[in-house]
Amino acid sequence: MLGNGGLSGRISDAISNLTSIETLDLHDNDLKGSIPSGIGKLVNLSSFIASYNAITGTIPDGFGDLSNLQLLHIHGNRLRGTVPQLASKGHHYSSFISDCGSPSVFDSPLDCPSCTMCCNSQSECDMTEKKTDFGMWSSVFIASAVFFALLILSTTVIKEICTSGQNVPLTSNEHYTIGKDSVYSFFLSSNVTAWVFAIAVLTTQTLCFGFFIDEASLEFGYDRMWRYSFSCPPNNLNCRDDSEVTAFGWIFFALFGFFYLTSDMINGLKLVWSASKYGLSRKGFQIFFAGCCLFSITALALYATVVYNVATSRSNVDMIFNTVILLFVNELDENLFASLHAIIPEWLENTTSEIAASFDGNVRINVQYANANHQLRDDHAGRIKNVDKKLARRSNAIKTIEARHTKLKKYVADIRAKQAAENKEVKRVMAKLHEQRSKVEALEWFREQQNRRIEDIERNHIEVVVENKKLKEKVRGFEGKQAMKVKEMKRVEDRNQELNKKIEKLESELRNLKVELRSLVGTVQNVSQLQKK
Repeated sequence: MLGNGGLSGRISDAISNLTSIETLDLHDNDLKGSIPSGIGKLVNLSSFIASYNAITGTIPDGFGDLSNLQLLHIHGNRLRGTVPQLASKGHHYSSFISDCGSPSVFDSPLDCPSCTMCCNSQSECDMTEKKTDFGMWSSVFIASAVFFALLILSTTVIKEICTSGQNVPLTSNEHYTIGKDSVYSFFLSSNVTAWVFAIAVLTTQTLCFGFFIDEASLEFGYDRMWRYSFSCPPNNLNCRDDSEVTAFGWIFFALFGFFYLTSDMINGLKLVWSASKYGLSRKGFQIFFAGCCLFSITALALYATVVYNVATSRSNVDMIFNTVILLFVNELDENLFASLHAIIPEWLENTTSEIAASFDGNVRINVQYANANHQLRDDHAGRIKNVDKKLARRSNAIKTIEARHTKLKKYVADIRAKQAAENKEVKRVMAKLHEQRSKVEALEWFREQQNRRIEDIERNHIEVVVENKKLKEKVRGFEGKQAMKVKEMKRVEDRNQELNKKIEKLESELRNLKVELRSLVGTVQNVSQLQKK
């Protein structure tokens, strides 16, 4: 257990010799370099924890051979590449964690198909199983909507076949069902311009909801708007859920959805169901198409609201705010209708009158009502002025609402601009941080080289000191020997001097002896001569 121990340096390759080790905890240190390739030889290893270090390089393939591995934490490093397929499956969402989330310090994050948790460069994490759950629930929702629509369609066809040739009374009012203040009511008109307005709103809403759905998808390899809800701190092996969304947030979401979307979905189904009473005619097609559009766009609004809240809401306030924004998009058909009422009221009145004359329950009553209305306009000018005043007040109210909507749009645009600026600033800071980290790595490499040079110099210095000591000992020995030789030479010189003195004395004595010998020889000669004589 060496976690948070202030360790530095590299993980030695000799660690592959520890074949009996079961847990290797090196988290929250200052380890650099790469993970040794011999890690796969640790057959008994069950936990490898090296999170929050400065480890670089790729993941050794030996991790795939560790059949007993149950805990793998390698997040908070600078690893890249692909984590091999692990032999065992994680039993907990904190079992296998790596930096496989976005945004990443590299162009593409770490690829880890076996990980249970992915973290990004901002220390935010999320479970990988959410991607599967998200896709599964999306598929279930879409399949249910398609199945329900096909069921309604098939029921309508069967009803048409069964009632063929019968006189079915027309009792419902399709214009009222689809909404008299909605642009979708233009699908009941024969005016091409009205259809263009309706299709434009339908396309705009579909694209808007499509954008939200696309950004809400969980793709760990791409930078989406999905907000990670977990954090994996260095001081804990288990990740914690930081989401603050409670049951109250979902209750408010359900209430908003019920109040805003239920009537449109039910009215859409009513229109599809009532299309059979017109048979295979133009009116039947218009009602069926309008009902399908109303039901589909409402279902799409509900689906987009759900998935976007799941993806980005991490508090109750976020959920309510996102729901209001998306439901505002769902009200575009009514807002456009109000705008047309303010811009081209005569065209709008003619179009709605045509729709009312074609689809209201009793056409004759509608015609009489129109004639009576014209007569009342001619006979009661004062009442018309009052109505105009009321319309003006309503127009002012509509303008006030539009101004509020414009202000809300501007507020949302400002928020998005601020968010974009913040994202840009974050990317700039991350790029600068990446550059600083690269410089730090270069400085660390240079420091390691300098440390190695210093170690070499110190090692050479020690060798020189040892050699110098040996030389000094030799010099001292040589000086001792030299001193002894000097003493011996001095002693020899003294002896030589003594010998010289003795030699000189002997030479002096020898000279004296020679002199005495000469004198003795002379004496002997004299004696011999005297004897001869």
